[in-house]
Amino acid sequence: MGIKAIIFDMDGLLIDSMLHWIELDKEFFATQNKEFDPEYVRKLTGHSQQECMTIVKEYFDLSDKEVRELFLKKKKYVNDIYTVKTDIMPGVQCLVDKIKVSSFKQAIASGSPLHDITKVVNRFKWRDHFDELISADHVGEVGKPDPAIYVHTAECLQVDPKDCVVFEDAENGVKAAKDAGMSCIAVPDERWSFGNFDKADLIVDSLQNKKVFDYLKL
Repeated sequence: MGIKAIIFDMDGLLIDSMLHWIELDKEFFATQNKEFDPEYVRKLTGHSQQECMTIVKEYFDLSDKEVRELFLKKKKYVNDIYTVKTDIMPGVQCLVDKIKVSSFKQAIASGSPLHDITKVVNRFKWRDHFDELISADHVGEVGKPDPAIYVHTAECLQVDPKDCVVFEDAENGVKAAKDAGMSCIAVPDERWSFGNFDKADLIVDSLQNKKVFDYLKL
């Protein structure tokens, strides 16, 4: 394998935003008189906003109007999540700094809307670190586990998928990366990474793990 590009998921991988999304989910479960279900999070993770609306509608048996109202209410929290509440995950800054001065290209590929990715990149002063910022917006609101977002990212980077390494914290993301023909390093977090990661080429506990740098030869 000749690595030429590194592609990062964003939520739960670069930043701890998943903690705050799960807090909102738990509050909503309570309003529906239901116990919080990790399987719900596993289904949602990686999907575009439009896909999430469909999943939520079916899971809670809501009307189109109720789902739209729910997502409109959530919007007021989104800005705080990405501009105030979230922090960088351990090891991220060191890794993206090392890649920046290497021969590798690097990109973010997230199911989150592009404007939210941009908020994060601006907040942590990462704009010069990444060659591309790709969201589900670029592929017709198709999120993970569909590989479209990763295939598109490789095209934008002008790198063959087999020469790309993806970092993911979600089962849906790992499947998307592998189906795109890429290598994948899974970094599951027991607080929000529910699912099976056996398809990953490497599984580590954090981006600080020496195995990450050995794998990338950094």
